[in-house]
Amino acid sequence: MLVKHFADLEWTPAGYDGADRAILRLSRAKGRTALVRLKAGSRGPRHRHAAGEDVYVISGKILLGGATLVEGDYSYTDTGEEHDLLALEDSVIFVSSDKPITVTES
Repeated sequence: MLVKHFADLEWTPAGYDGADRAILRLSRAKGRTALVRLKAGSRGPRHRHAAGEDVYVISGKILLGGATLVEGDYSYTDTGEEHDLLALEDSVIFVSSDKPITVTES
């Protein structure tokens, strides 16, 4: 069993401005489960999924692939689908996928 206590999480840059993440678990296939903190206006690049992805909004408001999600909302992205991300408010999201993404935006 793996247990991560919130007080012990290590927050690191998520790879785009205004976002940082705390890795909860890395998968054997190089995917990850993480919490992501987003500043209002931060934008994650368009990307394709090599495996399904679960997203749960813990707080705030985001635009995920054209769908507006608020606190308590859930989204599933299937293998092969693409989307981007925009934080409409300061937000915290839970994200989990067994395989890494491929950025498709140049």
